[in-house]
Amino acid sequence: MTDQNRKYIKKEIGRLLSEIWRIKGLAEQEYGPNHPVTRKLSGMHAEAQALLQENGEN
Repeated sequence: MTDQNRKYIKKEIGRLLSEIWRIKGLAEQEYGPNHPVTRKLSGMHAEAQALLQENGEN
């Protein structure tokens, strides 16, 4: 993978993290922190963070 591709992927994962965090906040307001939708969004955020960290290590 080229350095340019790595930078692009890192940038897109960062955007994804921001969007998931924003939507998770809205879901918490609407449904509460224990609703399945909110919990799923929290899991998605954790997975995206792991991808970002994994990408940074390579």
